[in-house]
Amino acid sequence: MSWTGPYVGINLGAAWNNAKFSDLGSPGISPLLLFGTDSGANDPFWSPNHAGFAGGGQLGYNYQTGNFVFGIEGDFSGIANKASVTFTPPLRGLSISATSDLDWMATVRGRLGLAFGQALVYGTGGVAFARFSDAWGFTFLGGNAFAKDETRTGWVAGGGFEYMITRNWTVRVEGLYADFGSDTFTVVDPPGNSGPYNTKFQHTVATARAGLNWKW
Repeated sequence: MSWTGPYVGINLGAAWNNAKFSDLGSPGISPLLLFGTDSGANDPFWSPNHAGFAGGGQLGYNYQTGNFVFGIEGDFSGIANKASVTFTPPLRGLSISATSDLDWMATVRGRLGLAFGQALVYGTGGVAFARFSDAWGFTFLGGNAFAKDETRTGWVAGGGFEYMITRNWTVRVEGLYADFGSDTFTVVDPPGNSGPYNTKFQHTVATARAGLNWKW
């Protein structure tokens, strides 16, 4: 049986949103809003690594020559992944709330695999897109003085194992790692500070999932 041909399928699994929230302060001034001291500048004050359910579908095409399989695939997954925290910095006295929500992720990837009859071992890599909603601030003011809701682009790589049950049906297990870098932005006159104030959000996402494909 050959792996050559188009396919469409579904996938289910889990996604881990590894976020890092950093308080950068005002230009030339230490991060007084959160810490009240010079400590903590540029260092994450919150680093959740939260797991959530992920499910979606994929569409792709494979071409087999000898034992080598070349392919391209696009996928989209809705993700239920929201992490939150409330804490009080020891030198500030006012509680801080923070949330990080990963709504969905999509990828476009190349695939290169080695086929052993009905089994296929492959590596994959390409570009990833994801929707993040991040916010933090004083709890009594709603915890959203610094809020960013955006679709971000990064790179993704991973690998998996796929097995051809019949000529038209395959099953797979797959792991992916995506890095969306960091985003630093400025809020003008946030509560508790006069003038512009900087904060930074960083994100990486790891997924582990199983899939079912129909090929023709």
